[in-house]
Amino acid sequence: MLSTDDFRSTYLALELCVAARVPAILWGPPGQGKTSVVSDIAARSGRHLEVLLASIREPQDFAGLPSVVGGRATLVAPDWAHRLADDGNGILFTDEVNTAPPSVQAALLRVCLDKVAGDCHLGDDTSVIAAANPPELAADGWDLAPPLANRFCHLDWSLPSDIVRDGFLGSWPSFAVPAADPAAVTQALSDEMVMVAGFIVSRPDLTTALPEGSSEQGRAFPTPRSWEMVATLSAWVSATGLDESVRRMVVRGCVGPGAGAEYLTYREATDLPSPEDVLAAPGQFPLPKRPDQLFVIAGGALRAVRNNPTAERWHAVGHVLERIASEGFPDIAVSLARDWLSIRPESAKPDANLLKALVPLLKEAKLI
Repeated sequence: MLSTDDFRSTYLALELCVAARVPAILWGPPGQGKTSVVSDIAARSGRHLEVLLASIREPQDFAGLPSVVGGRATLVAPDWAHRLADDGNGILFTDEVNTAPPSVQAALLRVCLDKVAGDCHLGDDTSVIAAANPPELAADGWDLAPPLANRFCHLDWSLPSDIVRDGFLGSWPSFAVPAADPAAVTQALSDEMVMVAGFIVSRPDLTTALPEGSSEQGRAFPTPRSWEMVATLSAWVSATGLDESVRRMVVRGCVGPGAGAEYLTYREATDLPSPEDVLAAPGQFPLPKRPDQLFVIAGGALRAVRNNPTAERWHAVGHVLERIASEGFPDIAVSLARDWLSIRPESAKPDANLLKALVPLLKEAKLI
């Protein structure tokens, strides 16, 4: 059973997934109010909600029914999909996902990730939430197939006794994620993407790490897809000002407790200059000796220039890459130089006199 503090963090993590349009799955015993909390979130946000019981559905309920129209075969989606598509900003809640047979789970793959049922697109702003009972508590429960499990942020859900007590007295709690400024989300996502990339440089073995046991494969594990989910949700935590307990929930919910804990430790221990400070004085900040930290510094500055490309800022990144190449990390300099050259303003070009270490590498790599 979750503590009251963990319940609050999990509730906010679920709301965050809904707001960020990242698929989430709630794991918990029956009778814990999973459907009720999703209904509450939909009602408070004024969004259309479709509730489906996956265990009694057939594959065609998600994959569509074949039909021939005008001499062409098409997959006709059911009514629930068209209602979501017509709304464009709804919530799809599929309950008892792990009691659905493998054929139905396979049909859910495109629904969860691409938001497509049959040949009907549900809309990019549609949120997808699922719920499941642990296999030992489910009626004829299955472990989730790894391809489906890897499409969700996994959140453990149960009601603490004091939450139930207060609810029976007429005060069921609800928690709201603060409104996020789109510009703040964009900036936070840019920073978080660089941080995730730096972590993968330091731990390449965690880029993709499929667990050995079938039960663990049905939960969260690292892949490039789930690391992208980490970046998205962690950025939303930063942009909305939520506390670190929510960040821990969503990071571990996307890549698992082991990889998640390592990333959070890495993130908290990384004390590097901001991209704007680097661009303002590219030759004055101390250059770290770790490749992953170099990647974070240069990658962050590069993304900042991409958002605001001027000749002066572009040359500042070149100066940083020159320093990295001169310090004995040519592979990092060249890998980032590809993007650097691709965003060059028309008024700027590399100066061979200033980039003595970098220009020969770019010529050797046939980038210039």
